[in-house]
Amino acid sequence: MPDPFQNVSAAGDEMIGQIIDALEDRAEDPAMNEIIARYFAELDWPEEGTLLEIGCGTGPVARAAARHSPGTKVIGTDPAAELVADARTRAKELPNLRFETCDGTQQPVDAESVDTVILHTVLSHVAAPENLLAEAFRALRRDGQLVVCDADFSRLSLALSPDDPLEACAIGFTRNFVTDPWLVTRLRPLLVETGFETEVFRTETRLDLEGHGGPVWTRFATGHLVADGIIGQPLADALIAECKRRIDAGTLYGFNPFVTAIARRA
Repeated sequence: MPDPFQNVSAAGDEMIGQIIDALEDRAEDPAMNEIIARYFAELDWPEEGTLLEIGCGTGPVARAAARHSPGTKVIGTDPAAELVADARTRAKELPNLRFETCDGTQQPVDAESVDTVILHTVLSHVAAPENLLAEAFRALRRDGQLVVCDADFSRLSLALSPDDPLEACAIGFTRNFVTDPWLVTRLRPLLVETGFETEVFRTETRLDLEGHGGPVWTRFATGHLVADGIIGQPLADALIAECKRRIDAGTLYGFNPFVTAIARRA
């Protein structure tokens, strides 16, 4: 099964709804918001500058940027018209923010016209990340900043022990809903090859202890297994119920390491 995040519009109405819910649920995750706040604090935010988020989904990072810097013009783009339509409904009160539908490699901005580009959990879901990095390079002014923040899905885990059945859900999510689980391990040379000068490259841990990731990974993975006839719905329901039980009992441990890179266009 190809990663549905590669082409959300082709995923079908039910999956699109699940993706929208998952993106907005993650927007409420304190651990994720701390990661975003850290890289926001390291950006220049020039007066009356322009920030472009490529692959904005339903727009939570773009909304956060527009609120953080009301004097910045924020543009969020995504190839999925359904996600852009949803993003627009959530940002009506933000006059400095607009959303556009476009291919990631064909941004609606002139060359060297934006101050900041953000790629937040995007590159691990595309087959050719170098093409999006090249487009970010084209769009950025000289000395402009690029942020790439993405998960190291190769190390995603829900396990409490070596034989924990919920670990199959973490594995299944990575195999079927991520294009390149190892993307962040190749990110530094990709940035150099594109012409960026990396200033920050750090690992961060997104721990899911309250249910902002584990239920999504479990629902998506079990849904795929049921659709493929590997398991029946009763087992899928049991795994989802076990995830909820751990949330209620305070024993959920979802490990989702991230990497944040901040680089400049030379």
